Amino acid sequence: MSLLALSIAAAASADGVRLDLHKGEMRALAFDAQNRLRIESTSGAGSTGSFVSAVTDLGGAGAARVDWIAQWTAPQRWKKHTRNPIFGTKQTGKWDSYCNGVSIVRNPDGKTYKMFYSGREGEGIGFAEASIADPLTWVENPASPVLKPRADNWEGNMINQPRVVKVTDTHWRMYYTGWGFKGAGPCKWALAMAESHDTGVTWERLTGEPCLPRGAPGAPDDGAVFVPDVQRIGDLWYMWYTAMKLNGDDENIVNIHICLATSTNGIDWIKHPDNPVLTDGLEKGPTRKVLSRCCVRYDHGVFQMWYSNGGKLPYRIRYAESPDGIHWERSPVHLSLDVSPKPAWDDVRVEYPTVDVVDDQWRLWFCGNNHGDVGFATGIVEADVSLSMRSGPTPAPDAEWDDWQSVSRDTTLPAKRYVQVRAVLSSQAKDFSPTLNSVTVTRSK
Repeated sequence: MSLLALSIAAAASADGVRLDLHKGEMRALAFDAQNRLRIESTSGAGSTGSFVSAVTDLGGAGAARVDWIAQWTAPQRWKKHTRNPIFGTKQTGKWDSYCNGVSIVRNPDGKTYKMFYSGREGEGIGFAEASIADPLTWVENPASPVLKPRADNWEGNMINQPRVVKVTDTHWRMYYTGWGFKGAGPCKWALAMAESHDTGVTWERLTGEPCLPRGAPGAPDDGAVFVPDVQRIGDLWYMWYTAMKLNGDDENIVNIHICLATSTNGIDWIKHPDNPVLTDGLEKGPTRKVLSRCCVRYDHGVFQMWYSNGGKLPYRIRYAESPDGIHWERSPVHLSLDVSPKPAWDDVRVEYPTVDVVDDQWRLWFCGNNHGDVGFATGIVEADVSLSMRSGPTPAPDAEWDDWQSVSRDTTLPAKRYVQVRAVLSSQAKDFSPTLNSVTVTRSK
C-alpha cells in the first residue's frame, strides 16, 4: 500500500462507532452511485431531506463527539466584487509589469495576509500585504521583488506562479516554476523551491536544481511540470501540479492536465503511479484541453479543488471534489467562475484561483485577461448538511431521552449510553445536492 493510501486509511480509522447509513429512517433522500446520501430531487426552492440513524449503543455514558464527512457544501458559484481588479500593476512597484498567479498566506499574527505574485521575464516574485478584515486593500512590500530569476541555469530568466506553504509560523516554503525558455523544444518548465525563515520576507533557493523534474518520455509529465499547489495535511505533503504531455519525438503538446506527487518532508517527492489524477483525455491537435493551476483545500475528509480549464475557450474556473486527493468528481455546475460582460478587465478569461475561508465567508482571488491583475469574489453557499444528536439510558427513545441538540465539528456533548443522530440536507440550487458520506460517534473515556 502506498504512503498516501496508508495516511488516508489511518485518518479514517479513528476510534469511534461508524453509523450505518442504510439503517435508519430517510425522508426525501436516496443513495447515489458512491453510496452517499443525497436529496432525492432538488428544485432550487429550499429542497430538503433528512436521515435519523438507528439507536447506537456507546457502551456507557460520557461526553460524545459526532464527526461526519459531507460533500458539495462548498460554493459552486461566486459573486465578483464591484471594485475589481483589486490589485495589479497600478499598485505595484516599477519592477513589476504583470502581477500573475497569486498565492495568499496568513501571517502569524492572525490578522494580516501576504500575497505572493510574479512579474514577467526577468522581474521575479514579490509580495503585498492586507488586513484579513479587509481582503480588498493590498500594499506592496518595498522588499519586492524578494526572489529574482536566474538566467544562468535551467530557470531561463523567468520564474512565476509562486505557491507558499508554512513549515512553521516563521519557516515558509515557496514552490515556483522555472520556465527554461532558452533553446529547448516547446518548453522545459520544471519546479523549484526556495525557503524563508522570516515569514516570507527574504528567500533562498534550496538547491540550484528542480525539486520536481519532468518525467521520462511517454510519461504524463514528459513535457513540463509547473504551477503547483502544495498542501501539508497531517504528516503528509501533497503537490498537485500541472503536467504537459508531449506527442512523441516531434514534441507537439498533446494535453495539459493535473498530476499528484506526495512527500513526507515537502522536499523529496514521489509521483503518483496513476497520474494524471484530473484530465480531459490525451487529445491531439488544436482541440486539446488544458487543466492547470489548481487551488486545493482540505476540509474534514474532503479535498476541494478549484482549477483553470481551457480549450476552445480561454480559461474559466471550474471545481472538483475528492475523498482522497486522487479520484476527483467534477462539479455538476459547469463553471464556478465565468468571465464578465464586455468590456471588462476579465471579459476574455478568468484563471489562477486562490481560496480562503474567514468566519464562514468564502473568498476567492483570481487573475483576468492577459493572466495578470487580481480580482476578488465571495462564495454563494447554496447547500448545507446539519447534524443533531439525542441520547438516553434506554435502548429505545422514550420520556427519559434528552431532546435533540445541534452538534458542531470538534465539540463534545454530554451523552447517555444510547444515542441517535439526525442529519438534514438542504439545497437552494436546482442542479446539485449536498451529500452525506459517513457519520461517526466517539465517546470520551
